[in-house]
This record gives sequence, structure tokens and C-alpha cells, in this order.
Amino acid sequence: MSDFLLRTFVFVVLPLLLAALTVALDKSARSHERRIEVFLVYMFALGAAAGISNWAGHIFASDQVAEAIGWAAGSPFQLEMGFANLSYGILAIVAMSRRDGFREATVIGAAVMSVGATVVHFWDIAATGNLAPGNTVQNVINLVRPALLIGLLMASRRAERLPGSEVASLAFARWQGTIVAVAGPIATLVGIGIGVGLAFGQPLLGTMIGLVIGAAFGVFHRSRLLRAEAVVAQQSSSA
Repeated sequence: MSDFLLRTFVFVVLPLLLAALTVALDKSARSHERRIEVFLVYMFALGAAAGISNWAGHIFASDQVAEAIGWAAGSPFQLEMGFANLSYGILAIVAMSRRDGFREATVIGAAVMSVGATVVHFWDIAATGNLAPGNTVQNVINLVRPALLIGLLMASRRAERLPGSEVASLAFARWQGTIVAVAGPIATLVGIGIGVGLAFGQPLLGTMIGLVIGAAFGVFHRSRLLRAEAVVAQQSSSA
């Protein structure tokens, strides 16, 4: 149960906390459009981490995952599920920096798989009474994350249509790149950390190590980007 509660926190609550912290601390993220974008980027980022984590779990800890769901171990379908999750993790990484229909396509695909998996889990509960954490608690992630992404995407598209929207500007694209520079490493290393941690029986430790290293690298990378932009802006003004 504790592993699935951890995953619920990491892949549903943590992206909202990180986004709220970014909005609170970053004065450049205070406009309506930018606040929505921060939340979207972090939801995609930790969605990517979930895909990477699920891939690692199904591939490297398949027997433990099967036991947690309450299903028989040893099925090669776990390998297929692992790579299916990896594909959505990669799509979510790409979607972080996109502003076109790629985001909607990614969310539609991930939502169909998540809702479909939830239907299968409920079906199994009704048929067999299987109340294993992987058959019950996991459904919170499967339903809440797509719902949040769909709601944020709808809010983002509405903001784009408002008069004076800055979404299509070069300044917005550059600013978005600095947010992705932090969220991307967090996504990758948290996903790897929780997956590897699960394989060694220490998912919380793996998650914390991934979060700390990913955040440190991301903040360092963003500071380099901001310094480079400042140098370019100074050279342009003096030219």
C-alpha cells in the first residue's frame, strides 16, 4: 500500500506543489497564461516520470508489480505494458515544450490507456474481489492525472484566445524553455529513481535522490540559460 501511496503523491500531488512553488518564487511566472503553463509543464513532466517509472517497474520488477496488483507473475504482457508506458513517458517529455496539438494528442492517448486500465481493474474487483493496492489505489493516479491535464489544457487554450495573449511571442517561448529546463531533469530522475528504488525495495529513497539531483541540475541549467540570455540582451543593447 505504501508504494502506491507514494506514487499517488509523486505523480499527482508533487507536480502541483512544484508548480505552485515556482509560481510563488518566480516573478516572471505571475501572468495568467504563465501560471497555467507552469502547471501544465510540471504535470507533463511528472507524467513523463510516471511513464518512465512504470516502464522500469514492469521491466525490472515485474514479479513485484504483479504481486502488488494481485495478478499472476511471469506474464510477458508486462514487458508490453512497460514499453507502452515508456512511449507515453517520452511523449510527455516532448509535450512539455510544445504549444500545438501534440499536447492534446499525448493527453488523449494517455487518458485512453489510463481510463481503460481503470475499467479493467474495476472489472477484476467485481469479478474476483481483488482489493490489492495495485488494483485499487493505482486507479486514483489513472483518473486524476488525465482529468487535471485535460482541465489545464482547456484553460490554456482559452487563455490563448484572449486579447493581447503573449503565448505566440518569442519572449514566452524563451521563458517556457527556462521552466522546462528545471522540470525536465526532475521528471527524468524522479522516474528513474522511483523505478530503480522499487526494484531494490527502496522506492521512497530512490524518489528523494532523483528529486534532489534532478532539481539541483535543473536549477543550475536554468541559471545558465538566464545568464546567457542576459549576455545576449546586453550585447544587443550596446550594439
